[in-house]
Amino acid sequence: MLQNFRFARYRFTYTVQEPLKMSQHKGNVFRGRFGYILRNIACVGSERQCEKQCQFPERCVYSKCFETPVPDDSPMLRGQPFAPHPFILQPPRTGQSDYAPGETFTCNITLIGEAINLLPWIVLTFLEIGKRRIGIQGRRGQCHLDKVESLPAHDSHQPQTIYTAETEMLTDDGLMLGLVDVMPAAPHATDTIELEFITPTSIKVDGKWASGLTFEHLIRNLLRRIRFLSYFHCGEDLDIDAHGLIEASAAISHDSRLTWLRKDRYSYRTEKSVPMGGFIGKIRFEGNLEPFLPFIYLGEYLHIGHHTAFGFGQYRICRLRDNPLSIN
Repeated sequence: MLQNFRFARYRFTYTVQEPLKMSQHKGNVFRGRFGYILRNIACVGSERQCEKQCQFPERCVYSKCFETPVPDDSPMLRGQPFAPHPFILQPPRTGQSDYAPGETFTCNITLIGEAINLLPWIVLTFLEIGKRRIGIQGRRGQCHLDKVESLPAHDSHQPQTIYTAETEMLTDDGLMLGLVDVMPAAPHATDTIELEFITPTSIKVDGKWASGLTFEHLIRNLLRRIRFLSYFHCGEDLDIDAHGLIEASAAISHDSRLTWLRKDRYSYRTEKSVPMGGFIGKIRFEGNLEPFLPFIYLGEYLHIGHHTAFGFGQYRICRLRDNPLSIN
């Protein structure tokens, strides 16, 4: 299962050169500048041509990141214009808004499958993001990209520096990760798991945004997301009994402490506010969890739900043992 699935994690470190201001939800800033600048430096056609019909959808770097085409003969997402983005942004998770010269901040990005081959374009884009100024409209400032690091699966391991401002050279694609890298080496109890959703998580159930989460909805969303990412970006279908897993997931009980958090964003393209939000908090599941653990562990790195390109849907596994739900 998922023999060909691979992803890589990168951390970009900036030093502020000019005073700037960022919104509380910095994913809006980074996602907007990332898309705008990548398209600006990679697209060979005019903006109008790109919006109507890309001339080179199979080769365009911007298309591969933001508008991955679904082949006409695809057995999945048939009739849909685009496949899921092959990247996940993790913008700075801090309440700081105002930045002075000399201060530093980081932004992480995860690239999936074939998108890892686009790393030189990604680094160039993030270099230009700093040069062309970042921040909210009217309060942008220039930043200097100091270095790019390839991150291991676990924080206990050392990152690998693959780009520095001194050399201006990208030396390596970094660490390639897969399912075997995210699964724990030592066995854990498999009857209890606690997840903490640390960025707003927006999931639709029966066409409506869900303010809570059952284990069945968690597994449905994880299986669908991992399958699509694997198929469209890693060239491998998910060879499992999905229906059997979903049926078994209905027997898992849950206890949650979730809060809905609204995070609207302003779209400069449409010139209007776009409603965005999701739940955050902790949820505890109990039952026979062992068949689901590979997908739950992988979901820590791939996020879940809508707006993952803005940093939404990030959770972490708190513990795997029988204990009361702790809300600290």
